[in-house]
Amino acid sequence: MREVDVLVAGGGPAGCTTAAAMAQLGLRTLLADAGQDRRKQLAGELLHPIGVEELTAFGFSEVLRSGGAPIIGFAVVDGEKTALLPYAPGNRGLGIEHHALVTPLLDVLEKRGDVEVRRRSRVALVSDGPDGVEVTLSREGQSERVRTRMLVAADGRASPLRRSLGIAEQHVRLSTMIGVMVEASALPHAGRGHLFIGGPAPVLAYPISDSQARVMVDLPLGSSPERVRTEQEILSGVPEPLRQAILVALQREAPLVASNDTRIMDQVYKGHVVLVGDAAGCCHPLSASGMASAVRDARVLHRVMAEASNDVPRALAAYARARRPANRTRIALASSLYEAFSSDAGEMAALRSGLFRYWERSPTGLRISMSLLSTRETRMSVMAREYARVVAHGLLALGAGGVRAVQGPRRAMHAGALLVASALPHLRTAMAGVVEDRILALPAPHVPAADEPLAPSRASASRS
Repeated sequence: MREVDVLVAGGGPAGCTTAAAMAQLGLRTLLADAGQDRRKQLAGELLHPIGVEELTAFGFSEVLRSGGAPIIGFAVVDGEKTALLPYAPGNRGLGIEHHALVTPLLDVLEKRGDVEVRRRSRVALVSDGPDGVEVTLSREGQSERVRTRMLVAADGRASPLRRSLGIAEQHVRLSTMIGVMVEASALPHAGRGHLFIGGPAPVLAYPISDSQARVMVDLPLGSSPERVRTEQEILSGVPEPLRQAILVALQREAPLVASNDTRIMDQVYKGHVVLVGDAAGCCHPLSASGMASAVRDARVLHRVMAEASNDVPRALAAYARARRPANRTRIALASSLYEAFSSDAGEMAALRSGLFRYWERSPTGLRISMSLLSTRETRMSVMAREYARVVAHGLLALGAGGVRAVQGPRRAMHAGALLVASALPHLRTAMAGVVEDRILALPAPHVPAADEPLAPSRASASRS
């Protein structure tokens, strides 16, 4: 039976980065990729700066230089109002077509030779014992048994490995996303990701090369791509010429389609199996934080394995604690943004007005918002503070009659009450997160290594 230290199931950004991270620790690492046609997947294509930094640190700089388009920040557009959110000075993100990123990542791993790459191979869990995991590796009708000290499930948000482990999840389907390709020149702000929130459907767009851009339109559950062609008011928040470019693209070819979901796992490891990337949790892609979060998982796993001297049980317990604050904050942020940007209720219109009012009056607020969106800032206390400030500005906008969708004192008072009521669950979640952050910051309980003798109890010590 073949034996390795680490087997990574999944060759996307999470899997490739984790494999490179484990190889950096000197561990015998095998990566098995199922070999899906990634040209047909609507998946991660925007790397925030922290993702660029981590991929560079793990030896993928040549991939980042070989394609894509640099991203300097975001533009949030609501009708005639536009807010430009910058990354920190000197920081750059990257927009790149999904398959144009993943295929070279796998190629680099193969060329370096410190990770064994098995393409078009699937992993099935056989057993998890005290010393490691036994799996079956299948390719083209042939199978092989492999024993590994640690199995990394980087097999996406539907994660067959996670299901085989019986790990429970909170799963909410939110909407349907369609994606098309347009000329990059159709985007109003060069070198930026875009969020268009002035229409009935939020739209995310970003360049993926010097000449092309991806546009993703969020649609209610049960919608078909045909709805964008037949109900063109869905694109009313998108300015020309981008709106026309989207319609032309829809006539030219069938769009890519994906569901938007929130998935929160009850646990991110079980025995010697650990979840990374979307397999460990995902949220609505409006903040484009998925790939940054995936490569952050690789960094966290690398750090805890090094600190635990590659003792897997100790490392995985530390991993679960270490990754939780950042992941919880990004999911809470994405949930609150999606509610604010997709609802036509008066209180949500007030919240959007408050957001722009805050950004107009606070350059610092612009930078902090971008830091939260890009996962550079992960503290729940910062999110709670910023959310409260936006709500306050929303109430001020209502009082000044500055919310177009809410006219008249009585309607403004009603919308204000609903705004405060709608904010309370988010603020409660945020404050619970603040408390949890402080608890997680306490020293972790000691988990003895497999070969570490147990300390004597007080009773036995007093008898000796």
